[in-house]
Amino acid sequence: EAEAPLAEMMGFLPVSFGKKQVVRTLGPEVHHSTARNKGAASAATSDRRGGGGVQFGKRATDAAGIVGASRRAGRAEEEKAKAEAGAEAEAQPRRWRGGGGGGGEEAEGEDGGGGDDEAPPDVPLPGREAEALPTSHEVAIQAHEKAVTALGLDPKGTRMVTGGMDGVVKFYDFGGMSEEKHAFRSVEPVDGHMVQAVCWGPSGGCLLVACSDAKARIYDRDGSSALLQSTVKGDMYVRDMTHTKGHTQMLTSGMWHPFHAEQWITSSLDGTIRIWDINATPVGMDQVLPSVHVLKTLDRRNVCVGGAAGRAGGLHPCCCAYSPGDAKLIAGGCSDGSVQIFFEKARYMKPDRILRTAHTAQVTDVAFVSEGTGAKLMITRSLDDTMKAWDTRMLSDAKGPVKVWGDLPCTHEKSGLCASPDGRFIATGTPLQKSAGGAATVRIWDAKDFSHLKTLDFGKKTPIRFAWPRELNQLIVGTSTGEVTMLYSPFSSKKGALHFVGRRAKAKVSNELGTAGPGPIFNMTDPGDIKKFYSTGHGNMQKIRRQEARQAQKTMTPIRPPEMESAAAQTSDGMAFAALVLKHGAKQLNLQNTSGQERDAQKALLAYAAEAEKNPSLVDHAYAKTQPEKVLDWSVDESEGDKRMSTTMKGDFCRKCGQKVCRCVDYSVWGQKKQRTS
Repeated sequence: EAEAPLAEMMGFLPVSFGKKQVVRTLGPEVHHSTARNKGAASAATSDRRGGGGVQFGKRATDAAGIVGASRRAGRAEEEKAKAEAGAEAEAQPRRWRGGGGGGGEEAEGEDGGGGDDEAPPDVPLPGREAEALPTSHEVAIQAHEKAVTALGLDPKGTRMVTGGMDGVVKFYDFGGMSEEKHAFRSVEPVDGHMVQAVCWGPSGGCLLVACSDAKARIYDRDGSSALLQSTVKGDMYVRDMTHTKGHTQMLTSGMWHPFHAEQWITSSLDGTIRIWDINATPVGMDQVLPSVHVLKTLDRRNVCVGGAAGRAGGLHPCCCAYSPGDAKLIAGGCSDGSVQIFFEKARYMKPDRILRTAHTAQVTDVAFVSEGTGAKLMITRSLDDTMKAWDTRMLSDAKGPVKVWGDLPCTHEKSGLCASPDGRFIATGTPLQKSAGGAATVRIWDAKDFSHLKTLDFGKKTPIRFAWPRELNQLIVGTSTGEVTMLYSPFSSKKGALHFVGRRAKAKVSNELGTAGPGPIFNMTDPGDIKKFYSTGHGNMQKIRRQEARQAQKTMTPIRPPEMESAAAQTSDGMAFAALVLKHGAKQLNLQNTSGQERDAQKALLAYAAEAEKNPSLVDHAYAKTQPEKVLDWSVDESEGDKRMSTTMKGDFCRKCGQKVCRCVDYSVWGQKKQRTS
C-alpha cells in the first residue's frame, strides 16, 4: 500500500533516488585514546543505518506523511521485539570477561568464565548511558604558562574562557577546534595583573573579567580589544565605602547575575561586595560605570574595614556567588573564615546571616547545589583543609553545617569546587603533597547522601578551578601547571570535547603564498617578468624571494693590487688599499719602515726635516720661485675690545681700584717687600 503513494509522488515532488551522502559520526570507539583507563574498550557501538533510500525535497505532502507513518509503525514493532528479547536476556545471569575495568564480551550462564557480575565501571549499563559519570575520558588543553585561576563557559556550551596568573585571558571555540587545541583569541586586560575571575552573562553575549586591580571589564563574546564597558575606581581616601562609586582596592572575584543580563557582582579587598548595572549612568571623563549597591562585610566589631588596610580585625570577601535559579542569596566567603549572606532586597545594609565560625582560615570558594528553581545546599571550601555543606534554610552557627569533609588539603587561595548542574554531585580537588609522596586528586561525592563516589589521580597537576556546565555535562578542571583538563564520557556528555576529539588538524602547506608576503606584480610585456610569472606557478614564493635577494646583493669586489708583500695584507680589500698608500708615501719620503708609523708623529716628522729641506718634493715646489724664503704670519686677529683691554693693562696701576694714581697704595714703596709690623 505504501508503494502507490510513492509512485504518485514521483511526478510532482523533487525526489532524488540513489545513495545518501554519508555523514561521519563519531562513536565511542573514537575516544579510546583519551580514556583515563587505556585498557578499557567500548562495549557498545553506534548502529549505522543503510545509506540507500529516497531523499525528499522541502515540499512535504500528505503522500509523504503516509509513507513516513507506515515506516515508523514498522520500526516501532521491531524495537518492541528487541526490547522483549533484551528483557529475557537480562533475566538470565551474565558475566563480563576481560576484567580490569575494560569492556569485554558478555557470556550467558554461570559457567561462562571468571569475572564479576557487574558491568565494567567505564561502560554504563544498557539504558542508563545518560546517568554515567563524565570521568571516563579526559583531554588536556595547555592554556597558560602559569596556574589557571579563572574558568567560565557560555550558557550554550560552545565557548570557553580561561584566565591565569600570567594575566592572559584566552577564548576557545569548541566547534572550530581540532586536536591542536588552540585558542582563537588571547587578551591581556591589564599588564602585570593576574586574572581573578571570568564569567559569562546569561545571554552569552558579554563576558565579565575581574583582574587584580580595582576595575572590572566587560568584553564581547569574541574577545575584541575594545572594551564594551568598565567600572569606575573609587576614592581611596573615603573611609565609608558607601560614599564612593567603585572599589578602592584589588578585586578578588566576580559573578554575573543568573538571569538578569544587566547586573553582576564583584568582591574586593576594600571589604565590600558591589552590585553593578550596565544601564547605569556613566561617570567621569572616561564614562565608566558606577556601582548601584554596596554590600559591606562586617568583622567581629560589626565594622567594615578592608583587609589590606593593615588594621586589626579587618577582613575582606575572597569570593562571592549568587544562588542559582532564583538569585535570592548573595554569599561572600571572607578572609577570617566567616561566610556572610545577603538576601535580595531593594536596599542593602549589613549581612542578613553571618556564619562567623564557619571556618578557621580563609574561605577560597562558595558554591550552591541547585535543586529545582532554588538552592537548598551551600558548599564552602577553605584553607583550613575542610569543606562544609550548609542548609540555606537554617543558616546559623548554632545549627552548624549539615556535613563536614575533613582531611582535604588546600594550599591555593583560589582553590575551588563545583556542583553538577542537576544537583547530584559535588567535586573538588586536593593538591600534590610532596612530603607524603602522594598525588593530586579530584574527588567526587554524592550530593544527596554525601557518600564518596570517585577519586581521580591528577599526578603533579594540582586542581584549582572547576566548572560543570549543564549543556555539556563535562567536568572541566583548571590546574596549577596551566593545563585545562576536560573530563567527559562518550555516553552522557555532549558537545564540548566531543567536537574536537578525533578531528585532525588541517595540514599546513609550507609553500603558501601568505607566508612569503604579498605577491609580486609582473609586467607581461617584459620577457623577464613573463618568465618570473610562470616560475610562480609552483607557489613557492620563498624560494623566489631568496633568489631576488641574492641577485640584488652587492657582492662585486674591486680590482686587487698586482703585488702583495705580506700575507696579512691579502685578508681584505681595504687593508690592501691602505698598504698600497703607505708604500707609495714611504717611497716619496724615502722611508725605510712601511709597516707602520712611530708612536710619536711629531718626532717622526722632525727626524726627516733636514732631508725634506734638501729635497723638497711635496709642497715646497709650488713656492720655489714666488716665495723662496718662508715668511710665517704669527699675527692673531683681535677684536676692538681686546685691543683696548691690552692697552689699559700696560703700566702700573692699582689692582684694587684700577687707577694709576690713587690713595690705596704708596707708589714710593711699590714693588718693595712690605715691612712686617709687630
